[in-house]
Amino acid sequence: MEILLENLLNIIREKCSSGWELHVFGDHIIVNVMDKENNFRSAYVTIKQDITLCVKEHFPERSTNILFEVRNGSWNCSFKIGKTMNES
Repeated sequence: MEILLENLLNIIREKCSSGWELHVFGDHIIVNVMDKENNFRSAYVTIKQDITLCVKEHFPERSTNILFEVRNGSWNCSFKIGKTMNES
């Protein structure tokens, strides 16, 4: 199943978002963390876990890798959720 990033973005917003700002930028999704008071590393780990579970639940069969970048002011970290199917 090919995933259009806009469709994925909408699913994450509707079903999984926890107050994050989400945007498509090129070939990946930007997640802006709004609360700059929290420890960025722990926020990043939580966001990565939540988004990974959401993608696996709503898009279990993926023929593309999905890239995310989590941002908080001057801190940026990225992660990839791998594809689960080979393209035919």
